[in-house]
Amino acid sequence: MSWVFLTDREAWKVKRPVDYGFADYSTPERRRHFCHEEVRLGRRLAPDVYLGVEPVRQDAKGHSFTRPGEMVEYAVRMKRLPDKATAAARLEAGRLSSQDLERMAERLARFYASAAIDPQFDFPGTLRRNLTENFEQVEPFIGRVLGRDLFEEVRAWQEGFLVRSVDGIRSRGRDGCVREGHGDLRLEHVYFLDGEPLVIDPIEFNARFRFGDVALDACFLAMELAAKGAVPLAEGFMGRFALASNDYGFYPLLDFYLSYRAWVRAKVACFVAADPRTPPQKRRRKREEAARLLDLARSFTSGLHRRPPRLVVIGGEIGSGKSTLARALGARWGLPVVSSDATRKFLAGLQPTERGAKKIYTSDFSRRAYRELFRRAGDVLLSDRGVILDARFPTRARRFEARALAEKVGIPFLFIETCCDESVLRRRLRARTEGPSVSDAGEELLGLFRSTFEAVDELGAAEHVRVDSTLPIEVMIREIEDRADP
Repeated sequence: MSWVFLTDREAWKVKRPVDYGFADYSTPERRRHFCHEEVRLGRRLAPDVYLGVEPVRQDAKGHSFTRPGEMVEYAVRMKRLPDKATAAARLEAGRLSSQDLERMAERLARFYASAAIDPQFDFPGTLRRNLTENFEQVEPFIGRVLGRDLFEEVRAWQEGFLVRSVDGIRSRGRDGCVREGHGDLRLEHVYFLDGEPLVIDPIEFNARFRFGDVALDACFLAMELAAKGAVPLAEGFMGRFALASNDYGFYPLLDFYLSYRAWVRAKVACFVAADPRTPPQKRRRKREEAARLLDLARSFTSGLHRRPPRLVVIGGEIGSGKSTLARALGARWGLPVVSSDATRKFLAGLQPTERGAKKIYTSDFSRRAYRELFRRAGDVLLSDRGVILDARFPTRARRFEARALAEKVGIPFLFIETCCDESVLRRRLRARTEGPSVSDAGEELLGLFRSTFEAVDELGAAEHVRVDSTLPIEVMIREIEDRADP
């Protein structure tokens, strides 16, 4: 799509004069317009990277960004970021961590929360159009890159899913989840430096590829991780995105979104491989990449890339380390975490870091919170994935309710009870009032909560693990895995 010229400190991006139908850079006026669009859109997630649009001039020596001459083209001028800081490079070097992806998920959640909404945008219709276009544009490559059987299998599944799920897809728009996103969240476009992650190279050439379900936007990155064999990181990233955005409603659609994204990336690789201007070695590499991505698109139709689902509850006293363990275990097992604290604040209309009134811990409010907790868990389970519930679950009735949900969908159930020394517990609770905390439940509520906690004596040894949360996280997880094969 572009030529990129690199100096020690800057990158200059020139649009190629191509027309792929979905992207048209065929005239100087269009290239100039889309240069300005890229700067506008790119500054949303990389505000200091995009320096502006500059002319390309021509003189007797040729083209130049710096010499005088006739203005013949336009370029996006950017700061050059270190190659080793990309998510792609970090993954290849074994340095891309779940903590990196947690920061990325939180950054995206904030970005989407303030992204533009177009009330007139027809997301189901646009998705149907994009889907049809995707298969029409890949079909000429049957026999060269993919077989007819794979093509027909994935097309039938994606088209059938879209028909069956159109109401759920439409409801995403009603719920405010269809917004102007990035459109191309590839590993090589994400940078981890000091501070917040940066994301460059948004899709500027076609708004219908940029507008859509925010989860469809985010799962581009998850698809790329899965394509590199990092499925637990991919699943953990989407789980952390759900937690950060208080949105689990996309889970029933997630495999469709992942398959769709893999097919789109394969399509682009096919285009590059077929371009006569592509060097032979790169052409061969792109054909191989397209074939792998097409196989990946098919794998998402069956769920074979995931481990078998289970329902895990992490409960216990306030301050006993439930949330810390839940997040670590979610990252380790690639499971989304549904948090009671986040759910309560969502129901109360509070921001994730905002402190709220103690009314969110009254019995009436708790009943509402648990209903919402189970509803969110149900959304995840509809995708044939496991889920972790992070809440006190103080009564046998609540724990039986969670166990019954697991039995209903035919998956294993595990209750992990966190505990710690009394002095450690109280120190943790006091610290909540002295600094930022996810939970508002402080030491003053300990007595009340203890009076309502019923001993966990209704579950057998195979379903109940008790862990000391003063131990290092890795030790706790090993103890859990020794007792319950993940």
